Amino acid sequence: MPSLHYHLRQADLGLLRIFARTWGVPETFPTVAAGADALEAAMRTPAEAEAVLARLPEDARVALEALHARQGRLPWAEFVRRFGPFREMGPGRREREKPHEQPVSPAEVLWYAGWVGRAFLEGPEGPLEFAYIPDELRALLPPPPPPETAPLGRPATRDERAFLLPSHDHILDHLTTYLAARRANRPLDEAPDRKAWRYTPAHLEALARALGVLTSAGEVDTAAVRAFLEAPRAEALLRLFVAWREGLAFNDLKLMPGVVAEGPWENDPRRGREAVLGWLVRLPANTWWSLEGLVAAVHQCCPDFQRPAPGDYDSWYLRAAESGETLTGWEHWDAVDGALIRFVLTGPLAWMGVVALAAPAKGAPPAAFRLTRRGQALLAGKPPAASTPENQPLMLRADGRLFAPWRSPRVVRYHIARFAEWEGTDRSGYRFRLTARALQRAAGQGIAAERVLALLKQHTRALPKTIVQAVRRWEAEGVQATIRPMVVLQVRDPAILEALRKSRAARFLGPPLGPAAIAVRRDAAPVVLSALAEMGYFGEIALQNEPLLKNQPPKEGKSNKPAS
Repeated sequence: MPSLHYHLRQADLGLLRIFARTWGVPETFPTVAAGADALEAAMRTPAEAEAVLARLPEDARVALEALHARQGRLPWAEFVRRFGPFREMGPGRREREKPHEQPVSPAEVLWYAGWVGRAFLEGPEGPLEFAYIPDELRALLPPPPPPETAPLGRPATRDERAFLLPSHDHILDHLTTYLAARRANRPLDEAPDRKAWRYTPAHLEALARALGVLTSAGEVDTAAVRAFLEAPRAEALLRLFVAWREGLAFNDLKLMPGVVAEGPWENDPRRGREAVLGWLVRLPANTWWSLEGLVAAVHQCCPDFQRPAPGDYDSWYLRAAESGETLTGWEHWDAVDGALIRFVLTGPLAWMGVVALAAPAKGAPPAAFRLTRRGQALLAGKPPAASTPENQPLMLRADGRLFAPWRSPRVVRYHIARFAEWEGTDRSGYRFRLTARALQRAAGQGIAAERVLALLKQHTRALPKTIVQAVRRWEAEGVQATIRPMVVLQVRDPAILEALRKSRAARFLGPPLGPAAIAVRRDAAPVVLSALAEMGYFGEIALQNEPLLKNQPPKEGKSNKPAS
């Protein structure tokens, strides 16, 4: 820290004379050097320092203690924000306005009493302007209290934790679905578990990139995916947590809801999340904690926790997604920094089960959180207590329906989800269906029919013989049956059908269904009726409440007689 000698030599003659009035030194010194020497002798005296300190207002002593507790220095922007304002004045204006006679803040009191200096010092991110206590003056102060170890904020009230939000243990399962969809180039909106996602596809992509299972080009790294999916569930969760915690790919600030990042600026997401994790480990065990209480405490004690430099609230370009308002400046701290704290706790940490959440009522946003046993293990760098092993077999029915229980191997479901038809989820797990289209999709990804059978044989309780036959027949001969949307034309006289086959409508006719009935392409029914009219036969479309064309609704009040 700068010395008292340095501090005094940086002042102008007028400022030294203001110091002299506070410290009882005659103001007759003619030069800065003479004044600095006279003041230094007085200010080094313990009795004089104690007397001056006793005369300081209470809020100024609090500010000085806070500065002392931070190793005698605070970034100037933070010091002024907490204990200001501070009116910047040159010697001429200071002489006219005499701010030392009516200081407007603790910062001005300490400045004009000579207790605080201002200088550029080396900080964590390079040179930065600091408020500081000169070394000799700091040595005369009582020792500061030990570093704060009490948790920030307060316990949650009964109302804040009235409704326990359901915990979810499916982020690994949903990430498996996401990776399968990326590998098979399938739309995520069709994912069987899409409605249960508490995260956006962008969140899952960022987690996948953090894990290293996506290449820089966005392709699935098959070897990395296999290693991740084959890992025991607890180990996989630890890998996911560490990848999020230590990596740069998941940028919490830019991925949190409600804000849009613009421009080429960069931030270090690890700075913000490590601060949140540091506050989290200080919480008392098994205690529900107030989310807003924590945010308010951080706003008071350490608002710059994620900023590139103390007091830098203008170098990030964010805007509110809904209103479009630019979110720069200290006045938007809650919409940016406060929002980040809320997102980290109710987003990634809740997704991975590090914290449990509670709300005032069902449907209300989270208002309280609690560190879980799983979270304690993950924060300590250990896999959580072993959960149910992923060894449940798949169930395949003779009709092609395929069930993957929640604790079936993730790597198996990853392969199944790449080609099988997705039908959704239920309480027991995932529902798929094996179809000709599924086999065609598998072939398109280089998965041969025999490999499909081998996978099913290895991981299902029983492989129906009819399924084996159907797969092999499909491989040898293709689709064995086709269902198409058709309508049926019935006539009173088979001769009408013979005539219709020779008309312009013949190309719309399907296979005969008997001597007086034939299949007709559904969209061509009006054309066939026109052809019949040209032949001298009137007919009608008799499908009630099921119009064949938008502009051709079924007529009401007609009988369902066949064409005649």
